Amino acid sequence: MFKTIKIGHMGFWTQDLDRMEEFYTRVMGFSVTSRSGPGAKVPGGSSLFLRCDRTHHEVVFFQAPEGAPSLYSETGNSLEERKVGFQHVAFEVPDRGEWLKALKHVKSCGVEIKYGPLVHGPEGDGFEEGSGNRAFYFTDPDGSYIEIYCDITVFDNEETN
Repeated sequence: MFKTIKIGHMGFWTQDLDRMEEFYTRVMGFSVTSRSGPGAKVPGGSSLFLRCDRTHHEVVFFQAPEGAPSLYSETGNSLEERKVGFQHVAFEVPDRGEWLKALKHVKSCGVEIKYGPLVHGPEGDGFEEGSGNRAFYFTDPDGSYIEIYCDITVFDNEETN
């Protein structure tokens, strides 16, 4: 067995790299690490690598072929579509103050909060096994659900497999 230390990044197909760059830089505050293509040696021939810290990338988008169908053709988003596969991606902020700042910023960008703000747990949404974190959810332009959260339960001094 081996031990993983974190989720490194998420990769998505998109029909519109420009639209995703604008959303993730303006709304999420990410920086563009690199943009390649057309004709680059990446899936789809064009890509957009974005970061939220010093790591090369946390999110990467690849140009989908023209006419490729959306994963969310029935409802337009990953939370309501309820198909096997991707449901949401979550980004942690350091504390409640930064979380409130993020909530205000996302709203000021004209992005609709789809779920929350709330606390996952018996003191919030009633989920007894919840993690205790504060969260809110919204979608990117392609319909992928994004969670912004803080204050998640941490298991200290516990060995994990």
